[in-house]
Amino acid sequence: MSGNRIFALSLFLLWFFISSILSAQDKLSIAVLPLEENGISPSEAMVLTDELRSVLVQSGNYIVVERSNMESILQEQGFQLSGCTSTECAVEAGKLLGVNKMVAGSVGKLGELYNISIRMFDVESGQIEKTVSEKHEGSVEELLDITN
Repeated sequence: MSGNRIFALSLFLLWFFISSILSAQDKLSIAVLPLEENGISPSEAMVLTDELRSVLVQSGNYIVVERSNMESILQEQGFQLSGCTSTECAVEAGKLLGVNKMVAGSVGKLGELYNISIRMFDVESGQIEKTVSEKHEGSVEELLDITN
């Protein structure tokens, strides 16, 4: 994937998360669940998940739990990430991780149409605070250009 495409997705995701909590005085702790893949490869979904984590770190608004630390903590607690796509599952994972916010979502393909959907949850209340869903027709690499 080209740097320009990654940059485009970064801008989109940066806008999404910065706009949701601009008034926060302190940095919030946040963890990102792997994006669920529907019709794309697990490696493609992981690239997009890793990009999402990078955008959150670069925003400066969050303390982001590193993927390997998150997986290690959850494994120690006997919690399985695979199949964790519901709000309840994300909130439970967030409580085990001790974070304020959780991010979950999916990337899917139907024919030539891709959809990326991202949700931010408040761990304490279990309430979805922000959602974004974007559709794109073309290749999976072009998902990184959805803001243009």
